[in-house]
Amino acid sequence: MRVEYENSYIVYVYLKMKKQPPFQKTTLIAFSIIFFGWGLLTSLNGTLIAQLDYIFELDDFKKSLINFTFFGTYFFVSLAFFLFSEYKKDLLNYLGYKYLTVAGLGIAATGAYLFYPASTLLSFPLFMAGLFVLASGITLLQISANTYIVNLGSSQQSFSRLTVVQALNSLGATLGPMLGTFLIMKTASLTHEEISLLQPDQLLSFRKIQAIAVQSPYWTVAIWLIILGSLIFFLPMPDLVKNNQSIQQNHNTPKQNLYLAALGIFMYVGAEVTIGSNLGDIIDQYCPELASDKATLIYAYWALAMVGRFAGGFILQFVNGGKLLFIFALSTLCLLTLGIAGSEEFSIYALAAIGFFNSIMFPGIFASGLHKLGDYTGRGASLLIMGIAGGAIIPLIYKSLSLASGLKAALIIAFICYIYIAFYGRYFQKHSEIVE
Repeated sequence: MRVEYENSYIVYVYLKMKKQPPFQKTTLIAFSIIFFGWGLLTSLNGTLIAQLDYIFELDDFKKSLINFTFFGTYFFVSLAFFLFSEYKKDLLNYLGYKYLTVAGLGIAATGAYLFYPASTLLSFPLFMAGLFVLASGITLLQISANTYIVNLGSSQQSFSRLTVVQALNSLGATLGPMLGTFLIMKTASLTHEEISLLQPDQLLSFRKIQAIAVQSPYWTVAIWLIILGSLIFFLPMPDLVKNNQSIQQNHNTPKQNLYLAALGIFMYVGAEVTIGSNLGDIIDQYCPELASDKATLIYAYWALAMVGRFAGGFILQFVNGGKLLFIFALSTLCLLTLGIAGSEEFSIYALAAIGFFNSIMFPGIFASGLHKLGDYTGRGASLLIMGIAGGAIIPLIYKSLSLASGLKAALIIAFICYIYIAFYGRYFQKHSEIVE
């Protein structure tokens, strides 16, 4: 590479792409669109929860049921995928990446479509059914698309490649809440107190208007997912499954690494969701003078993950993935220590900054967990996706701890999670032969 281009990341990526076979560039672009789209779709769920609360005036149990349904689906669908592949027929080897991705997009589109009759009938159970089907489709996408990006090129660049594409997922997740607020919450004009004063016929009419606001965004999403599925269906894609090499006999290191990585995903998602979903309450309790900036700080927490992934994708061209994962985990531990024990305003900024260092953890742990799995790759990917259930379980542990010790002190559960991630990064760095 010429000297004048050495510091240009864009030119660097362009030159790297020129060296790729044409199918790799086309497929990478198509899957990048999918990653962006499901990030947008996933983040829309936060707005959907707020709107459902507005329509049905949900109690704490139903609110928790929404989160449990979404994150729990990841676990149960991944578990079913793993068990079927283990004892019946390996679904990834049987369907291939293309048809598994198309199936995921089709199922997600069906879930999005179910919001239309759910809003028409004002049926909370039907909303939950739609959310379950939607999350089932996204689970299959997580298994197929993440794994395909990891294997779409050299193993040495898999960490970097997945991190960059996941940055587009974060971009979608960053834009989703703004889009959701504009499209869904724009009709929300009454407070809960004002709603309680409405007559029964007025209340029914009001709820119908609010429910209809959900229809057009998710109907559009359903159409868009079908278009993406059609694009992937007709896109010429190499069957990377056929290139898998079986795990060497009597060589358990890849599977041991997989199990450690699956726990790492559990810890990472749990810690990230715990901090992100409780940052607002922490601000209210410990630093009310920042209440006016609460939305900005929460937004910054998630947006910094996107920035960190773009930066991490570049850094990973030169640094061992395990080493960078270890460094980023140590950085989160330092910031979390400041967040728990630091002065009030500064501690909030420290917690928000953790978003940047969270950035590479999911793609890094996922990519490292799949190396050298050979024809066990599909089952390995489903085990890793099961770890996303940490987003449901760790926050519940945090809530229980916070009742006894306070919101800040309860963040010790996130601290433990990041300690484990630092351990896994160090383990992966030491066992670099797994990826070489």
